[in-house]
Amino acid sequence: MTSEEQEILRRKLSMLRQFRADLGAYAELDQAARRREHYAVERLLQLLCEASADIGLQLLRAHGYQLASSYRDVFAALRDQLGLPDELAEQLMDACGMRNVLTHLYDTIDLDRVAAAVEPAMAVYGAYDAWVERTGAL
Repeated sequence: MTSEEQEILRRKLSMLRQFRADLGAYAELDQAARRREHYAVERLLQLLCEASADIGLQLLRAHGYQLASSYRDVFAALRDQLGLPDELAEQLMDACGMRNVLTHLYDTIDLDRVAAAVEPAMAVYGAYDAWVERTGAL
């Protein structure tokens, strides 16, 4: 990985960490307060997915793999090519599935589901951050 690629990866990982820290503030709120703040929670869930996929694309590019065309494909390629654990890949795919619902308004948004997504998102994106660190790309 070139120094330029490493710098890009560092910036994207820093963004992921900031979004996760920002979402952590909502973990302290009760369900009703999270529902009231759902626009902020929704946006952070979206940003976490996008930052994670961007990191994945950087890793795939740096290792010479073909770039994936969807979020699901990014995490599948990371699993298949770079050893992202199966369970984590599935959790990231599911988390980004929620991002698609939120972003594209495929259906009405279930505010209880959004409010309940905070802790699982904190866990999955924390695990992904740790996996990226373990890849030794930085």
